[in-house]
Amino acid sequence: MYILSMVILIFFAIIGLCTFIGAMLDRTYRVKEGLTLIVEGLTPDSAEAQIRAAARICQRHRGVGMVCICGEDSSVKEICSLMKKDYPFIEIRESG
Repeated sequence: MYILSMVILIFFAIIGLCTFIGAMLDRTYRVKEGLTLIVEGLTPDSAEAQIRAAARICQRHRGVGMVCICGEDSSVKEICSLMKKDYPFIEIRESG
């Protein structure tokens, strides 16, 4: 029983150490202000998923802005405007 508890303790200690090192690396290499993520080529079928994935990147790296470039399709523009309510850092632009 003692050996099993030591193996479990070492396992969780290694996980904790890896998490700590990852957090320190994230803090060291944090993105500076002024970086913008451009999302274009959105279709009505995949627009929400693409915007949410890009928004996760922007939230993980504080200071990153996001621009959605919508084409002639009004449904994509509507989806982008609805997503802007959830993510206020989104900027909507029309192509062309």
